[in-house]
Amino acid sequence: MTPEENRMDPDLERAVTEIREEAIDPAVVEAAAAHVWARLAEAAHAAPADHIRDCAGFQALFADYRSSRLSEARTLLLRDHLHACVACRRAFEGKVVEFVAPPAVRQRVPVSARWAVAATVLVAAGASLWIAVDRLGTGSARPMVESVNGNLYEITDAGIMPLAAGQDLPDGVEIRTARDSFAVLRLRDGSRVEMRERSDFSASQSGRDLSLRLGRGSVIVEAAKRRSGHLFVNTADCRVAVTGTVFGVNAGMKGSRISVIQGEVHVAQENQEKVLHPGDQEVTSASLEPGAVQDDFAWSRERDRRVRTRPAAAPARVRRRPARAPASTIFFVSIPQAGGFLDQAQEMLRRKMAQNPQLRDTMAGPLPAMDTMLGKLRAVRGQLGDEIAILAFAGPDGKEKGPVFLAETAGEGLAGTLAGTLKAELGSSVTIASRPGLVAFSPEHGVLEAFAPALDAAPNAFAASPCFKRIAESQAGGISLVACANLDRQAPGGMRYVAVEQKLAGSQSESRATLGFDGPRTGIAGWLAAPAPMGSLDYVSPEASFVAAFAVNDPAAVMDDLMGLFHRAPASEQAPQELRQAAAALGGEFALALDGPMFPVPSWKLAIEVYDPARFQAALERSVETFDRQAAKSGGKPLRTSRETVNGRVYYTIAGGDPNPLTEVHYTYAGGYAIAGPSRAVVNSALQVKSAGNSVTRSAKFVSMTPRDRYMNFSALIYQNLGTTLAPLAGLLGAFGNLHGGGMPGGIPGGMPDLSNIQPSFVAAYGEPDRITIAATGTPLGIGPAALEGGSLSGLAANLPALGQLLGTGKPRPAFR
Repeated sequence: MTPEENRMDPDLERAVTEIREEAIDPAVVEAAAAHVWARLAEAAHAAPADHIRDCAGFQALFADYRSSRLSEARTLLLRDHLHACVACRRAFEGKVVEFVAPPAVRQRVPVSARWAVAATVLVAAGASLWIAVDRLGTGSARPMVESVNGNLYEITDAGIMPLAAGQDLPDGVEIRTARDSFAVLRLRDGSRVEMRERSDFSASQSGRDLSLRLGRGSVIVEAAKRRSGHLFVNTADCRVAVTGTVFGVNAGMKGSRISVIQGEVHVAQENQEKVLHPGDQEVTSASLEPGAVQDDFAWSRERDRRVRTRPAAAPARVRRRPARAPASTIFFVSIPQAGGFLDQAQEMLRRKMAQNPQLRDTMAGPLPAMDTMLGKLRAVRGQLGDEIAILAFAGPDGKEKGPVFLAETAGEGLAGTLAGTLKAELGSSVTIASRPGLVAFSPEHGVLEAFAPALDAAPNAFAASPCFKRIAESQAGGISLVACANLDRQAPGGMRYVAVEQKLAGSQSESRATLGFDGPRTGIAGWLAAPAPMGSLDYVSPEASFVAAFAVNDPAAVMDDLMGLFHRAPASEQAPQELRQAAAALGGEFALALDGPMFPVPSWKLAIEVYDPARFQAALERSVETFDRQAAKSGGKPLRTSRETVNGRVYYTIAGGDPNPLTEVHYTYAGGYAIAGPSRAVVNSALQVKSAGNSVTRSAKFVSMTPRDRYMNFSALIYQNLGTTLAPLAGLLGAFGNLHGGGMPGGIPGGMPDLSNIQPSFVAAYGEPDRITIAATGTPLGIGPAALEGGSLSGLAANLPALGQLLGTGKPRPAFR
């Protein structure tokens, strides 16, 4: 053996040296020696009856062993003896064997041997302790659930089981928090993990390393200090390595976000590694915008201890145009000159006038004037600032006045000369008012006289309105065209404002619409949950051509509201007991997908989050029984049901009375979800997608269509990549339209969109406490710009009050100020 091979491990050698050179108090040595001598003397004078000296002594233990009264130590001795002694083993098995017990010989153990045994025990104990400390840092801790606020579940192949505070934390098992729930866990190495609602993770030990797999959701990790090994947190697209630090990891549909408030974190992604320090943040997706580090810890119950209060950042410069708008501003439009938005705004205005006669007649006065002025502003765009604002307001007499064009000048001294240029370009009928660095003009006579006080006033109540805050938020997010209608004067259904935004995110155009409410969302508007991970999408394959998924706050409340919409009596009196019990067993997350061929039987998939499968199944069975009784009274056929166990999994079937594949539903329970489809093959394919970890959220097309913003997840989404999937249906509709003489070019019936080659689209909704935002990329089916400009816009405006009553609050609430 070479000297290098014979050399001791450096860490072990250092530890041995430290032990050898450690100075020990003589009093401690004397006390330890006295203790050892006392134990040796006690062992030397132990009663002989306590020792097993021959086979007869072992056979005397058989009865206690069979009745489980034998101590653990003697059980191990007896089992070892049975392996080595044939006679005792045959006697234990009931085969009588006569034997002659050898004479008992008591041998005196030399004192030197006793010292050797004692030394061996001490060395073994010290080595075990050193290995434990070296492997687990501060030592091995009992992995357990420290606290739970709400519901915490253990997900296994056997089902979903609740976990309570104080219970052991199983190794390698999936742990999940329910909606509105929070949990704190202690890991094997002493690290602590806080889990946010709808989060899912598992922990496993491998050598000196402890690995966490965060399937979805948010966790805050307080990693224990250790001498060797690491704590790893793995998400779908990155790996985080730490030792003794505090950090947060968010895993969502868009990617992962890692934030650090203490220590050092190494983030590995696609063979690249970044080192993060306190205050740093890393995102793993181009569609995910970074946010404030403190926001990733705001949900923690220990945020006051973890996050130090930092001085507030200096407020961004408030644009003078909205701040100078009067408090009675009704609507406000901001058009940036960059990116060609000015030209786009004029072109869209012209198309609306040409394609929508009703809108043209309604806006016959101001709309043509606005179009004319936008065209003429090209000549002076170089003398104006970055954006041009258009607004309307209520005058002192309460009547609507506008439009008013408002713009900053490119230079502080240009306001006076710009007025003359505007007169020459826009015409003598245009009235102009200028202030240092600011110019306002209007094609309507007398409007600027009513608007002049706002030009001279300090920022007023409009600057503090929710409408203005939404405008400022859009402007802070980059170049975008944003329009906001302030509904404070009307407030239909509790709505405060409606904002529409269009911006460029890379090469992709995104549109957003926001409904702001007068207080917390209630009624139907309150159904939508905050953006949350959706594990139901894990069962949908990347080839899915249509996906709709959403998360709700309370399934039982949604069911009550739905029943109230269709019945005049109180919802609690109308809702069948079976439906209420079924809704109470749900988690609030749903996904419906077209995942396979559409003809002859559509390959649909439905995944529903279920917290209590047994209760949900019992409610379904009672619902079927109720339906069958009613069908028998009316002479109808009962539903066909079945239950079958295949390879340990239970499959259920509910089908119509007459055999028809279109009326069959097959389903099973797995991983806290009920997965349903038109056939067992479709259900099994969903389970395989989940097992492979290759769902639609990993699809390149799906990821590329997601809107770029700060949200990790969605409250609801609709994604379609139908392409030519509906081409056969388009052919049938075309033939039907031509047959009746109502076809359009291409054979598509009048009023129907062209289904032969639909472009992909993605619509997402985000539920926040007092507003709902809808973002769209691509051209959603049937709601593209052409449809809006061709007539849908006026219909939407006409029905806006009714929409507000449907979505708004049920009773007056104080507004946010």
